[in-house]
Amino acid sequence: MLVSVIIPTLNRPKLVLRAINSVLRQTYQEIEVIVVVDGPDSDTVSVVRAVNDPRLQVIVNPQSLTAAGARNAGADHARGEWIAFLDDDDEWLPCKLERQIAFASGHAPALFSCLSRVVTPGATYIRPQLIFDNSCPLDEYLFDRRSLLGGSGFIQTSSYLLPRQLFDKVRFNVESPHDDWEFLLRLSKQAGARIVTVPEVLVILYFEEERPSLTTKTSWSASLRWLEGIQPILTRRAYSGVCLGVVGSRAAHEGAYKAFLELLHRAFRNGSPGLWQVLPFLAYWLTPQRFWGHLRGMLRRFAGSALRLATEDDEAVGIRHNMCAERFTASSDLNSSWCRDWGIPSVNDDTPQHPHSAPGGSSAETHNQWLGSTGSAQNWRAPVSKFRPSARRLPLSH
Repeated sequence: MLVSVIIPTLNRPKLVLRAINSVLRQTYQEIEVIVVVDGPDSDTVSVVRAVNDPRLQVIVNPQSLTAAGARNAGADHARGEWIAFLDDDDEWLPCKLERQIAFASGHAPALFSCLSRVVTPGATYIRPQLIFDNSCPLDEYLFDRRSLLGGSGFIQTSSYLLPRQLFDKVRFNVESPHDDWEFLLRLSKQAGARIVTVPEVLVILYFEEERPSLTTKTSWSASLRWLEGIQPILTRRAYSGVCLGVVGSRAAHEGAYKAFLELLHRAFRNGSPGLWQVLPFLAYWLTPQRFWGHLRGMLRRFAGSALRLATEDDEAVGIRHNMCAERFTASSDLNSSWCRDWGIPSVNDDTPQHPHSAPGGSSAETHNQWLGSTGSAQNWRAPVSKFRPSARRLPLSH
């Protein structure tokens, strides 16, 4: 089955090259890579066309169509039965498509996602903290706060893999300021599609610095208009979550004090706000914005330290495999000594390191056997939720 991978980009030649290389190194080789340069950008076009791989093609939009329009344009040129998306500043681990395609073979048509390793200047952590299992409305999973600092829902575009016929039912809304959220919501609530998550870290998301992006900054008023437009498909709980959590935080950040009472009134009139929605909304206006940034950074660093300790647990052995694969994407080759420190056979090491690895065979086969015996969805449950004991743990999708 051919998978068409669509990468929208503009003015980021070095970053998009990293993204492209992570796709071309996939263990699942039946792919085509469609890079959509969203507007005039000769530097990026030159860099991409210099990649010598027949699976790669470049599309140049005469003028910018936004990230949503660029993804749609890439899909229009796609020949694959499956479509996957990758943002130009992110990258995939080598087995991303292989794991998702294998997982999809046991399911009805759906959008398949995965866990992501999020890299920021202050911390590295794994999202989502709780995996969506289709037992509750998707909008509540994404927008209903479950703690003072935020909800646990997270499904990011670089993790998407879905059948072509499913994408054609919805497509991205070019006019939407939140096209990624809207795509998921309409796919789930209007097209009736399930969202299935492979419980493995298969994507690396980089939030390292402020840089130009195809995703434009959205004002609180634009977010409010979007909320009113999609209100018919939202539950009351999700409506108040977006109104107070998304629109409210943007309004506070912009210093739009006139929005305070208006948003509070809308949330209670059209929604069903809970305590963990109202308290953060009030705090947005009463505390400096930088306080919340420092607090989130501190908690994420704490979660990152806890995750590193968890690698000593048998349950977290899947993270070891993905950390080794992550090193592969960054360096183009597995570092034998680094993998040996983790007890993982590398493709450059002919000595089996894992107790389940059989002697003999090529080093690459040894490494793949190790991945198969320890990195499968059946053998590794995401350990992230254990660090949030107050949260309701969602059962994993199967």
